[in-house]
Amino acid sequence: MKLSRISTTLLGASLFFAAGAFAQEKSTLNLTEKVNIQGTELKPGIYEVKWDGSGPNVQVKISQGKNALGTFPATVVTREVSNASSGYESKQETNGSKSIVAIYPAGKKIELEIGQNQAAGGR
Repeated sequence: MKLSRISTTLLGASLFFAAGAFAQEKSTLNLTEKVNIQGTELKPGIYEVKWDGSGPNVQVKISQGKNALGTFPATVVTREVSNASSGYESKQETNGSKSIVAIYPAGKKIELEIGQNQAAGGR
């Protein structure tokens, strides 16, 4: 009887932690300018950003309303303090356009470095 109770408790705990490892998180992002994110053009407006995955490698999904606009690989980088508000970092491309290289979700102690940055060898 004790072995059965212990097994049930361990199974429940492992399922609880496994679900947490793949929990989806989300934030909003207010773009004030036209930017690209891995080839997808985003116009000024408010977007929903969701990410999920285990460890530092995640998939970021961006949507506006019911319109899914794209899914991109990103790396989660831990920060010392929480982001006061949502934000992003962009870089100027040689053709004059701007590309998002990082997203800063409000209230989180992380930044999401977008995959195109990894291919370039990081910042």
